[in-house]
Amino acid sequence: MTFKFKPPKKRKYKSAVYPKSSGGLGSSNLKLNLLRILVAVLIVGIVAGGIITGVHFFINSSVRENSSSFTVEEENHDDELLRVVNKTTPLEKTYVPDLVDKGTYKLNPLAEKSLDKLLAAAEKEGISLYVKYAYVSYDEQKKLYEAEYKRYIKEEGLSEVKAQAKTNLIIPQAGRSEFQTGLMVSFRSKEKGKFKNSKASAWLDKNAKDYGFVLRYPDDKEDVTSMNANFKSYRYVGEENAEVMQSLNMCLNEYSYYVESRK
Repeated sequence: MTFKFKPPKKRKYKSAVYPKSSGGLGSSNLKLNLLRILVAVLIVGIVAGGIITGVHFFINSSVRENSSSFTVEEENHDDELLRVVNKTTPLEKTYVPDLVDKGTYKLNPLAEKSLDKLLAAAEKEGISLYVKYAYVSYDEQKKLYEAEYKRYIKEEGLSEVKAQAKTNLIIPQAGRSEFQTGLMVSFRSKEKGKFKNSKASAWLDKNAKDYGFVLRYPDDKEDVTSMNANFKSYRYVGEENAEVMQSLNMCLNEYSYYVESRK
């Protein structure tokens, strides 16, 4: 007798999780729901990204604005501190800087604190040093110039041309003096003898730069400044500028041009 083997029939299991749908309707709903979720997530991402970008832009803009204002202010101060005043770059008659009244003299406020510290340091070391004058107005400078000019004519018998040429070497004409900026200081000492040979002059030569002051008319720069050496007149340029000027052995005329050429 011959037997024919019949394989068992495959059973069909119904999934409890993914039941068989009729006509593919459940699959379509699932795809639709996933698409909606994806779109919602995308929208939320775009909105959140926009908010973050806006906040980031606002913060950066504020920082740039504050930084820009600071930079402009610093640059303006530096321009004022390094301003050269002479025949080719004179000041207007109406130019008057901000000033603080120190009793016996007036001064540009940019130099006030540094000058106070300088004088206090000199006094602490027993150095006789005081300020004869600082700010000189256009009209006052004109009187100083004319008085010296007339003295050369009257006392030394110089011609008007020679008197003017000689006066120009020691006293700038009105509008050509840096005393009008309020940043120049004329020092004096109670020591006997010439100021350039005094302890006060030696102290200034060594320490003035630490307080932002430089000798305006050095004896080795007369060909540059077109002025005779003057050991009493110091100009405030700021501590950093004073330090660099001394290291480069430059007077204000040279250093101002040097800084401008590097911008």
